[in-house]
Amino acid sequence: MTASYYHLIRWLPVAFAAHIAEEYLTGFPRYAGEISGHAMGLPLFLGGNIAFIAIMALLVGWTTKTRSAAANFWLLAWAAGNLFWNFAFHFVLVLGFDRSSPGLVTGTLVYFPLSLALWQAALAERIIPPAALAGTVLLGGLYMGAVAAFSIFHLGGI
Repeated sequence: MTASYYHLIRWLPVAFAAHIAEEYLTGFPRYAGEISGHAMGLPLFLGGNIAFIAIMALLVGWTTKTRSAAANFWLLAWAAGNLFWNFAFHFVLVLGFDRSSPGLVTGTLVYFPLSLALWQAALAERIIPPAALAGTVLLGGLYMGAVAAFSIFHLGGI
């Protein structure tokens, strides 16, 4: 039996906030500067993440209120980028830099299982067809890749 999709989505902003708290308390901005060679100031870290949590909360509200296909698609894409691919990003950092990544705990214990449960519920309750779900996961990956490339590694000098 799966958890109700519309129950699970209410936990997305909470999970996101817990992850940001872990990153902040364990020094992710300093860590990001060390591995990338580009300082990550606290305003960029907190400002960006607060904006991303607000977007998540707005998407959850829109989805809960309308239950529309468009709302579900964009919520699932945003959640894939901010949860699943964020977990994958932290995991890759551990492998690539041979050291712990601040955020890996909530990424592993919260983001990964919540993503799987959310996708399972979305499919079981026919919220979104499998091909569209795959599209949200890919779109989320592109989003997370862009965030990492531009805000952490300053790809292209940005």
